[in-house]
Amino acid sequence: MSSQHVMHRYKVPRASVNVEALAQQLAWYFKITAEDTQFLHKHATRRDELFAELYSNPDVKPSVAPHQFVPLGSDPDTHLIPANAEIERLTPPKTIEDRVARVHYAAAALMVFNQYKVNLALLDYADLRLQVIRRKRQIMDEFYNGEFVTLFPELAKRPSKAPSPQTPPTRTGLPTPPATKRSGVRKRVSGDEIDEFLRNPSTLVGKRFVSSPPPGQGDGGEWRVVAYAVREGDEGEVENEYQVVLAAFGEDRIPMDEGEVRFQLQHSKLAQ
Repeated sequence: MSSQHVMHRYKVPRASVNVEALAQQLAWYFKITAEDTQFLHKHATRRDELFAELYSNPDVKPSVAPHQFVPLGSDPDTHLIPANAEIERLTPPKTIEDRVARVHYAAAALMVFNQYKVNLALLDYADLRLQVIRRKRQIMDEFYNGEFVTLFPELAKRPSKAPSPQTPPTRTGLPTPPATKRSGVRKRVSGDEIDEFLRNPSTLVGKRFVSSPPPGQGDGGEWRVVAYAVREGDEGEVENEYQVVLAAFGEDRIPMDEGEVRFQLQHSKLAQ
């Protein structure tokens, strides 16, 4: 069975999608990783010792990719249900050891939930994925401006907003390059250029665009393709899946198919 067919098993009916519930669950994981990461930053030496001890156990996997915990084709709930139970058991954390264990569970659960319950479940509904991301960011903005500053009042005294520590010391994904200042924006991407980009997807990676979609048909602003994958479609055809970062939604990677990327390009200019 091809990976494309396996991914179909995670799709859900559109009518069953609860955007608020998905966003709240994502935010729950993000809040825990943010709080524990910030706390452990104050105890870096002990933190590093505990993580080294934790990952010296061959049965414990560092948080690198969701498929480490749930292979494609498996049921994500077999990981999420016990992981959530452990997170609940460790909340509120009483020791540094509790913090290290909790952030380990939360980081892994975050990746698994985002991959299987959001990205793959909503593979056919790009608009709903964006709604989940938008709502999650709203929840997190409220958290950072409220509860987070209450927990760590020293951050409120800084002249500029501190970086949002949304990942634990063990990275949950590859870092994306920071935004660079644009020297200008050229003319709109032409139809011939769009066709050439989609014929050769590798030429898209690393380029930055500024989109201005029609009202009500998407979010404008800077965007870029950070990765793409070639897959076999249902009928044996070759399909490209793009990982897109929209400035409006931070550094969250949004999977898009060729049609969605074409729409983005049709309403974009190339940033220089």
